[in-house]
Amino acid sequence: MNPSSSAYYDESRMFHGSLSRIMGTRFDLVLTGAGREHSARIWEHIQYELESLDHMLNRFDPDSEISVINNRAGNSPVQVSHEMWSILQECRDYHQKTFGLFDITLSDFSRVTFHEKEHSVHFLQPGLSFDLGGYAKGYAMKKVVNILKTNNVENCFVDFGLSAIFALGHHPYGDSWKVSIENPFHKGEILGEIALKNSALSTSGNTPNYAGHIVNPLNRKWNREKRLVCVESDDPVDAEVLTTAWIAADTILKEKLLTQFDTKQILDYNL
Repeated sequence: MNPSSSAYYDESRMFHGSLSRIMGTRFDLVLTGAGREHSARIWEHIQYELESLDHMLNRFDPDSEISVINNRAGNSPVQVSHEMWSILQECRDYHQKTFGLFDITLSDFSRVTFHEKEHSVHFLQPGLSFDLGGYAKGYAMKKVVNILKTNNVENCFVDFGLSAIFALGHHPYGDSWKVSIENPFHKGEILGEIALKNSALSTSGNTPNYAGHIVNPLNRKWNREKRLVCVESDDPVDAEVLTTAWIAADTILKEKLLTQFDTKQILDYNL
């Protein structure tokens, strides 16, 4: 179990839940307008879902399903769960939709064979593996939002370390949820503010402590620019995928990406 905490504030009817280590980062949820017991049940459901996804998608967990695939699929086809199969098919679709800029192999997606009948995966190139880092938080966020909507939650703010956010409804003292974009290279410098309402925001880029982690799969070059990209979209997965693809894209590919994704806005900061 990952360390978690929660608190309910009766006067404001506000619930705050937090997981300090999940999906490679911290997860926070602020829910307003729901009762104490209802909030607790929702939080329990969300925790269970996130724990399950973390065990399936975390490549740093040697027992996770993605790790089993990475360790064995180079030798022979590996049968995967129904949900993992759906995830991998969606990632393959995004690979095509982004003209190859989103690639969970970080190398060559064409060297992966999918066997439809058995729901199995086989790597045709030595050393190939899957990395769902540019997808998993968006996928998890989408499932969290579905849980919230199923439980008739109208106002809630959810984030994975502030790099993946979904704002449902509005803040108790406003008509939206306000998010400030901070310059990672100059602490305290605010680059802009976004008013979110029923939409997702994904942020990606290099930081002083986390640079050169985005690779362009088309030329195998790592991006080390001081840049920050923010994508707002109705779909958390679209937002997550597009931030990664956008950083790797040149001007021509950016124009093509805009024809494939329905976004509310894209902010690209050169720092």
